[in-house]
Amino acid sequence: MSLYFPLFVDLSQKNILFVGAGAVNAARIHKMLDFAGHITVVAPETDPVVQMLAEAGRVTLLRRRFDESDLENMDMVLISTGHAGTDVRIAGMCRRLGIPVNAASDKSLCDFYFPGIARKDPLVVGITASGEDHRMAAEATAFFKKILKDEN
Repeated sequence: MSLYFPLFVDLSQKNILFVGAGAVNAARIHKMLDFAGHITVVAPETDPVVQMLAEAGRVTLLRRRFDESDLENMDMVLISTGHAGTDVRIAGMCRRLGIPVNAASDKSLCDFYFPGIARKDPLVVGITASGEDHRMAAEATAFFKKILKDEN
């Protein structure tokens, strides 16, 4: 097992692409809103949360299938399409272009993991179990959220 080093990165001026807009990416998008400069979502179908964020101008929503040109000017990509082959294909494109990528479907496709997050500004706690135990990471996140009285 590889341990993942916790690295906190300023994303305030970065372009983040989410491919897929189901429940997994909807939750991730919601958590990343306060951190990312610009979020673009590409998906033919959309979770209601993502649709509301788009209507409020908080994310750019492209209601269509992914196209390789969507990677232009992106600094990070998070994939959750529900189709393993599509995730593999997009992750491969990202790696060829040197764009850090996370695919919710397969940890072997991930350059980074999306952490559990607990906050009480300015404190941010990021939690991962290095992709090995999602339940443990969720329990630790809940523990720190309770301590910090994080309502996000």
